[in-house]
Amino acid sequence: MTSYLNDSIEIAAKRAAAGTLSRRSFAQLLIASGALAAGGIGRASAQAKEVVFSMWGGDAEAVYAEAWGKPFEEASGIPVYLDGSGPTRGKIRAMVEAGNVTWDVCDSGLGTQTTLGRDGFLEPIDYSIVDKDKVLPGLAYEWGVTGYVYSSVLTWNDERFGDDPPKDWADFWNVEKYPGKRVVWKYMVGVLEAALMADGVAPEDVYPMDLERALSKVAEIKDHLILWDSGASSQQVFLSGEVVMGQIWHTRANILEEETGGQIKSTFNQGVVQPGVWVVPKGNPAGAAAQEFMASMQDPERQLILLEALGNGPANPAASELTDEAMAARNPASPQNMARQVAQNQEWYGELHEEAEKRFIDLMSS
Repeated sequence: MTSYLNDSIEIAAKRAAAGTLSRRSFAQLLIASGALAAGGIGRASAQAKEVVFSMWGGDAEAVYAEAWGKPFEEASGIPVYLDGSGPTRGKIRAMVEAGNVTWDVCDSGLGTQTTLGRDGFLEPIDYSIVDKDKVLPGLAYEWGVTGYVYSSVLTWNDERFGDDPPKDWADFWNVEKYPGKRVVWKYMVGVLEAALMADGVAPEDVYPMDLERALSKVAEIKDHLILWDSGASSQQVFLSGEVVMGQIWHTRANILEEETGGQIKSTFNQGVVQPGVWVVPKGNPAGAAAQEFMASMQDPERQLILLEALGNGPANPAASELTDEAMAARNPASPQNMARQVAQNQEWYGELHEEAEKRFIDLMSS
């Protein structure tokens, strides 16, 4: 999840420089950047009441400040401070164990929500304040609520397979019909789901994942796989011709299609939807204000700022209803795209993520 956020930041910066980010959104980023530089949303002094939102830094601070920080400050009078040091699982755990919690809301992930919540390090989401109806079905969890989504999607070089392009993961695994190198993420999320679908498992039956079966399926095409470890590298191997096919983030797939004039194409069919999850550390200083802040971030117009600037799919279904046809086609959270995908499962990842990632890396390096 951390890597995805950093990648979204890079995309937004490049789009702004190239003039493909709208004037409205670009102006908002400039305004927010100025506010941050001037300390307008920073912690100028010790406040009796404030909300500290821990996220992953970079230029995303400007987007988050404009979309979420400023509106909450104006409505509540409570200052919002963005801490870009990165809310890792270990940091959250250490704060709570030491009784020295300084964060109120953290931009986190599915595995963190499940494991830290189960172990008593997170406050439950107060759904009398946060609105479950403003979250995509199944993505409002006990200790975390989804704020945006992104997808890992099947992507290919259409010049190589234009007459009969790959349509699903079974085709991705068919190296005889579709020869050439493929690229998948080094850290495994999405790859095992694709392997099981390639092996004939119906999307609705992917979870709980059979780890042995998935790894065995990956082993079948191991010699045809290379790994990407950043969004930029996943894009570059397509542009260089090193790979003909891959599983990459939808944001990078969209850019590749734009930059190549349609030579590189992708599909949300059998994509793997991954949630960006907001969590509240146990004993957070702002108390209930953290829940109120998360509720304010559910506003559909505010989530659309992230869709346009960063490519993040809005978690609020009402936001997707406000998009035009072209943006809906590129939005992983739009109804037509959600219906074709598999949503990452919190129980499975909470229990087996670390083991699965280690075994996948061991397999690929052996």
